[in-house]
Amino acid sequence: MTREAALPIEFVPLQSRVNFVARRGKSEWSSSCPECGGDMHADGKTFPDRFRMWPVSKGGFPLGWCRNCGYTWTPKEERKPTREEIETWRKAQIEAEEQRKREAERAIELLQSENLWTRFAQNMDEQTREIVKGWGIPESWQDYLKIGYVPNYRVYKGDEHTYQSPAVTMPVWWAQDKIQNIKIRVLKPQDDCDRYRNWYRTGEQYLYMPLHDAVFDGGGVILVEGEKKAAVTEIYNPTDYRVIGYQSKRPDPDLFSLLENCEPIYIMPDPDAFIPEKNGRAVDYLVQNIGRERSRVVRLPVKVDDGIVKYNLNLSQYIKGAIRP
Repeated sequence: MTREAALPIEFVPLQSRVNFVARRGKSEWSSSCPECGGDMHADGKTFPDRFRMWPVSKGGFPLGWCRNCGYTWTPKEERKPTREEIETWRKAQIEAEEQRKREAERAIELLQSENLWTRFAQNMDEQTREIVKGWGIPESWQDYLKIGYVPNYRVYKGDEHTYQSPAVTMPVWWAQDKIQNIKIRVLKPQDDCDRYRNWYRTGEQYLYMPLHDAVFDGGGVILVEGEKKAAVTEIYNPTDYRVIGYQSKRPDPDLFSLLENCEPIYIMPDPDAFIPEKNGRAVDYLVQNIGRERSRVVRLPVKVDDGIVKYNLNLSQYIKGAIRP
């Protein structure tokens, strides 16, 4: 059965005019048409997919186009694109996606061959261990997670401006000891947005599983925002559910296919994810892409790692009080 997805933010003006939104690829969505409508297919399970939406078209702007009636929507104008234009846009998107996948695969190959996380872990000194312990991660878990240290990490700011800072490294683990990238925590950022980086800039997003040496085949899951929070939550996890971290407030919907066999999924976001004007209803986005029937929303008064480390937060109490969307 097709699962309803969140409408891309570029198409919010069409919110009241389309239904049955579904993701069709990395940069393509479909729905009923704002002009000619559309309903469920005859099987009663498949969404109408006549209206196609590309947040970034070949022209560099959002484009919506109906295969049935030819209706076209852009933020600036409405016109019917030629078949040649549509085909050009589609080919450009496919080519960009294939290039991104090649770069991501190459990064994983480099990561495995260079064994960087082991070298970084060997750099850990007592001062850095104390910093990480202050986050709520004891030394035994630091060793298990292969947390490391880079004394002079180069932070690229664009326009040829760079600076160096000490940094803590965390391998981005997945089940059965798979390393997908290395997350960098810059210890002396010049700007708040400099704090977190991926070692390899692949354009990929990842899910992070602290308990990485286990087989993962479904069951209950607790989702938290960020690797550090996921690690702390797993260390003090009062349940049998697996803790998994996601890297942004709006993670790539394709990632949720990794959780296809998981239920229930307890979404435990940062408090600011509930502020619509600040983060565009990030919680609604997660619920829509995971599926309402499987989702349980846990609303904490503080960030989960701060709650555990500073305030002795009773996670069991909040999980029991989770809300069904």
